[in-house]
Amino acid sequence: MAARVLIVEHNPKIGGLISAQLREKGFDAVNCTNGAEAAVQLRKSEVDAVLMDNGIKMGGVKTARILRLHEKYNTIPIIIGLPPEKQQARTVIQEGQANGLSHFLLKPFTLNALHKKLTEVLASEPIEKPTNLQIREEIKNLSNLPAMPAAHSRLLTLLSKADEEVDMRQISSTLEQDPALSMKVMRTCRSAYFGFQGNMMSQAVAFLGVAVVRKIVQSAVIYQAFGDAKEHEATAAFPMDGLWRHSLAVGMAMEIIGKADKKKTHFLLGTLHDIGKAVFLVKFPDHYGKVLDLVESENKSILQAEYELLGITHADCGGELAIHWDLPGEVRTAITSHHQPGKSNQHRRLAAMVHIADIAVRTMEIGYGGDPLVPEMDPYASRLQKSVDEIVEHKDDFKQQCDSILG
Repeated sequence: MAARVLIVEHNPKIGGLISAQLREKGFDAVNCTNGAEAAVQLRKSEVDAVLMDNGIKMGGVKTARILRLHEKYNTIPIIIGLPPEKQQARTVIQEGQANGLSHFLLKPFTLNALHKKLTEVLASEPIEKPTNLQIREEIKNLSNLPAMPAAHSRLLTLLSKADEEVDMRQISSTLEQDPALSMKVMRTCRSAYFGFQGNMMSQAVAFLGVAVVRKIVQSAVIYQAFGDAKEHEATAAFPMDGLWRHSLAVGMAMEIIGKADKKKTHFLLGTLHDIGKAVFLVKFPDHYGKVLDLVESENKSILQAEYELLGITHADCGGELAIHWDLPGEVRTAITSHHQPGKSNQHRRLAAMVHIADIAVRTMEIGYGGDPLVPEMDPYASRLQKSVDEIVEHKDDFKQQCDSILG
């Protein structure tokens, strides 16, 4: 039986020409001009592959993502037709990969090129997808996410102020309300790197100063929300310690990038940027293990593998957790948009700063974020003129701080 290809092309004449050529090659072809018509065709008949022009209304990548939300269609291979201009094509590929797409064809293409791509796509074995309904429902309903104790939320709010506005007495008294957190903070203060030698929290806070206390307390609050990392090492798909080190280092890089800004949420933004991965590792270790297998076997980014297998990314999951914790909008945006800050509708500059910090830390190879790839700089982020090389110079200091904070 001939393989059926659904052609989604905004120009009916071009779509008809492609259909006629494919039929000459032994394919069965069906035409439509937009995403709505494509959904109708997919409901009406079985389709083996989709060729979708990125120039259709609403865009090919966005349309493909919406179609793939339907369980029936998320295993059908979709080939995105790329614009001929090189930079535009690269942008579409990046957007497509971030949304779990892996098949692209540069326009204008020859019949032989199209035939070769379709043969390649149809011959490949489909990825065995785990059941993802549970994951989506867990995150949607927020029924199984870590809680943020009131004292911890208060600490994050107090420490987000400018240095001169932080009341250190409030910080020490709030810390003392939580013995476990207080012990963690005091242990870090007494480390060789930070050098405090006393026993009183108020003395430690005064000795270290606002900037250092902010870093220690914020990291301890986040770390404690998921319990001791060692508790999850046996089931996690990759070492939690590696994720925490990567996240802390991104927070430190954010401090350097945002040192001239008055508001002091930069360390928190950086440290939380991959918090969705912690949710996946702790709550869904088996599913996330399959994501890591796909990363390793096909050299995909972890973002792309997450979307292909789970239908949701760590950025989406982290954004839900930020809402659950009632964190400020700028924090949620930094989490959800740090891979493509230029596409964010708000707090774009902060998301771009996190994007740059993440690239710098991946370049330094501090910790592990789930794949060894260094992302390409987002065009909007490059306009901020923040130097990755300047951040990389702090590698040894970042590593020492991570050792002191994580113990």
